[in-house]
Order: sequence, then C-alpha cells, then structure tokens
Amino acid sequence: MLFSTRRRATVGVLVSLALLATAGCSDADATNQPQPPKTGGTLHVIVSAKPAHLDPQRIATATDANVSRLLSRTLTTFKSEPGAAASEIVGDLATDAGRPSEGNRVWDFRLKEGLRWEDGTPITCEDVKYGVERSFSSAFSVAQPYAKTYLASTENYAGPFVDGNNDGKGLASVQCADKRNIKFRLSQPVGDFGYTVAMSVFAPVPVKQDTKNDYDRKPFSNGPYKLQENTDQRLVFVRNQYWDRKTDSVRKAYPEKIVIEANGDLPTVTSNLIQSEGDFADSIDLDKNVAPSFVQQVVNDPDLSARAVQGSYGGIRYLAINSKRIPDLDCRRALVYAFDKRKFRAAAGGSVFGDYANTMIAPQLKAHKDFDLYDSANNVEGKPDVAVKLMEGRRNSGKPCATTLTLSIPEQKDIRRLAATMVESYQRIGIQLKVNGIDPESYFDVIGNPANQNDLLWAGWIPDWANGSAVIPPLFDGRLIPTKADATNNQNYSLLNDRQINDAIAAALEESMPDRQYRLWGELDEKIQQQAVTIPIIYMKALRMAGTNVRGGFIHPQFGQPDLCALGLA
Repeated sequence: MLFSTRRRATVGVLVSLALLATAGCSDADATNQPQPPKTGGTLHVIVSAKPAHLDPQRIATATDANVSRLLSRTLTTFKSEPGAAASEIVGDLATDAGRPSEGNRVWDFRLKEGLRWEDGTPITCEDVKYGVERSFSSAFSVAQPYAKTYLASTENYAGPFVDGNNDGKGLASVQCADKRNIKFRLSQPVGDFGYTVAMSVFAPVPVKQDTKNDYDRKPFSNGPYKLQENTDQRLVFVRNQYWDRKTDSVRKAYPEKIVIEANGDLPTVTSNLIQSEGDFADSIDLDKNVAPSFVQQVVNDPDLSARAVQGSYGGIRYLAINSKRIPDLDCRRALVYAFDKRKFRAAAGGSVFGDYANTMIAPQLKAHKDFDLYDSANNVEGKPDVAVKLMEGRRNSGKPCATTLTLSIPEQKDIRRLAATMVESYQRIGIQLKVNGIDPESYFDVIGNPANQNDLLWAGWIPDWANGSAVIPPLFDGRLIPTKADATNNQNYSLLNDRQINDAIAAALEESMPDRQYRLWGELDEKIQQQAVTIPIIYMKALRMAGTNVRGGFIHPQFGQPDLCALGLA
C-alpha cells in the first residue's frame, strides 16, 4: 500500500470534493467499539515494516504519512473523522484553508497564535518557508515534487544548502510578510492549493534543528508527540508538552505514549490480536489486513467483527510492468491476459479484501470510466490462450518475448504467498518468474530508482482526494520521472513516457470544468491501459484487527489505514 504523491484537482474541483468521496467509509466502521477512547495509557501499533522516513520532506508511503501527523503539522490537514468528512481539509497550523487571489496564482495563509516546537520556541513563517526550501535540495531524496511543480521562480533555485540559500534570499516565491503571514506565488493557477499544502513536503522545519540526512531519524516535533526512541524495529512517541490542544482541531492525542513496532509475521500478529492478552489488548495492526487463515473466524464472530476496523477507500493493488525492460506492446499484453486475479484474491483472503479491478481509477471516484479492454471481468482467471497466441506471434516475427522475468516484492511472508500465485499464472504461458524480495523498509526507495532491474513491480496506490488528478499524473506522467542516477522518488514504476499521454495529462490539469475533467481522466485511464503498462488487480478494502481495549478506529481514505490521530484506549 503506497502513500503517494498528491496532485491537484484543478480550479473548481475543490468546492465539490466533500461531496464526491466518502472513500467507502460507512457509519459502521466509524468506531470499533461503542465506548469512545479515554485519555491516557500506551497504544501499541503493529506495522509490517518500520516506517522508512520521518523527515516530512521525504515521506512517500501511507504508513509514513499516517505516523508523520503525530510529529509534523502542516498549514492544512485532513479531518480525522469517519466518512465523507475525512476527505475535507481544515486549517492546521494555518487559521483556515488558505486565501487565493490573482486568479488562484497567489495563496496567503496566516499561522495560528500559540504554535510551538517541542523546545517551546514559536513556529514562524520562516520555519514554513525553510521546510519548503528543503524540498529543492539534492542533499537527500525528496518524495514529492509539488513545490517544484507549482511554485514560481524555481528554475535556478537549488535549495538552502548551496550558494548561501540564494544569497540569503531563499526561495523568492515563498514570502514572509511577518512571523505569522506567509504568501505563495505560483507559476500557474491552482484552485485547490489548500490541499497541496496539506502534504508532508510542505511541513515546517526550524533551520537550527536541521541535521539534513540525520533529520530523518530524529525530526523536531510540533505535533502532540515527540520521538523518544528510534531503533531498527521500534519507534516510541511521548507527549510533546508544548503542543496545545486549543490550536489543533484534528489530532485527538488520546494515548500518553504510542509504541510502533515492526512485525512481518502476519498470522502470528492476527492470532495475538484475536486473543488480546497482555499488550495485545492495547494493540492494532496499522498496515496489514487480517491473515487469510483467520478471515472467516473474524467476519463470522460478532465480537471479533465488532473490533475489526474495516472499510473501502478507493485504493488499488496493481502490478507495474517496466516498459523500458519490456518495450514490446504484445509482450506486455500477454502478461495482462495471463494474470489470474481469482487465485490472487483467494490467497489474499477473498472478496472481503477487494473487488476485481480493470481500471486504475477506482469506482469511488467520479473520474472513473467503466471499461474492460482485456475482458477481465468475465475472465478473472485470465485468458492464457490469448497470451500464448500473442507470444507466438512475437516468436514468428523474430522478436520473441522474454521467458524469464523478475518480479520485485517487499520481502514478507504474506506477499510471498501472493507472489506465488503470479508465478503459477505465468508458468501457464511458459514464463519463469523470479521473485526478488526486497527489505520492506527500503522497498519503495529501491523501486523508486528508475534504473532498477525489475520487470514487474508490486505496487498499490491511494488517491489523496477524489479525482483522477490524484492517480494519473503521479503514476504515468513521464515528465516526472527523475533523471538523477541515484533517485529514489520515482512513482511512475512503469516508466511510461509517452508524449501524447503527457500532453493529455497537461490538458486535463488545465481543464477548469469538473465534469469535463472527470471525463478526460477516465479517457486517459483507458488510453494508458491500451499501453498495457499496469495490471489492475483489486480495488482494495481494509480489515485490520484491533485488541479489546482499542477504541476510535476507522479507515481514513488518505491512508487506507486506521487513523492514528483518532485512536485511543478504553
């Protein structure tokens, strides 16, 4: 599951976002117990791998983003409420969601009074400006390109660590009128820039506390918690005494302490949470669904089902096909036809974890277009006969498809089991699939290097708001593929760089009429599927197990996970 780069929905879409996306969350999953959480205690959070990044400018995955809100506040943020409200933004450090002018090319924000860092010093406009400036640095890999994409006068700016930070002037398009007022000047109209500054890459950083690469291990907090311990498998967060609840309408901050521990043994984790003995009564699995062997027990037991946190959220599990390593269209089409989605979903635990997918834009989004180019809905076990014919055609032409391919996955037992179904799918058409297991903590950094040597890549995507602009550009705009040799922030895993697709993306982003823009994204989705650079597998659902003492759980659509800001203990 990825937390990914957010893209703007363009002018006019902002006002209707709240009406567009409930993200599949229903009132039923608003809380996993009738009693609300109480203040105090230690919440234990289990993750499959320790968050890769805590530095807000480096955050790219869902888990990292969810955890980040404990430490790092942004000018705006998403509400911590179940249902449609979770797709709405509110002022976080800022008093409101921003004030546009000059045709949405200028955005002003005013910081709230009483905001402080973990040492008690005030949060200022200069801290926000400096955080944005850090995202232009080459000293470390920055996850999200939006400051570079949207801000004006960035062509020759190289960040704060070189040339005396533009001779002390910093980034000219971010201006501080005083300690509390900040102005962003954009290179193009952006009607929902208030959503853009909710991203971690826009979080403030105090210049005196910036340790560059080392900041990733110990970021300075302005949220309700600060980092007490950071080891290979464990993070411990304790109260930040200078966080003021009166300045923060989003974070509930019920627990006194939050302990996050990595454990990739999913069956054991699920079993321990079901039994809920000791600390497991106060624990929740944040990023992994109930182990397949326990699904029926959980869904059929009223008590277990009541404390499972569940819901759909518009995310998609898919396989990316590296178009640079597999440049022939028919060879890629053969891979799409051969994929057995039924076997994959059965190994994942069945329909409770997702509906079969044949598009990259999920049905929850108004930009979704209903099409099925490969007749997948009627053939969920694939069409291996069609795949074989395509491969035979390539052999007859003297340009045969490769019969040995590499699949990259995070090295975890449950994902290994799912990868085994892919191995079987491709054996049917004479392709040997070698599974390349990568350390889960560094997985997305590894596949985020465009030079990686994998043919197929395990991936997932969660749109950050309900529009195709949160799906198509970050995944398929070839202009966003980094050229730096050691880059780790690419999210166009298929390496699609098609001029017509790129131009169509630009045109869709410029469209100000929502209904027209939805249509353009749906048409783009179909054109991209014609290129066979991804295999959509399932539209994801979540079923996360919680201990008997955990309260307040719901699946937040921005993360596809229980929202850490809302969790507490009875």
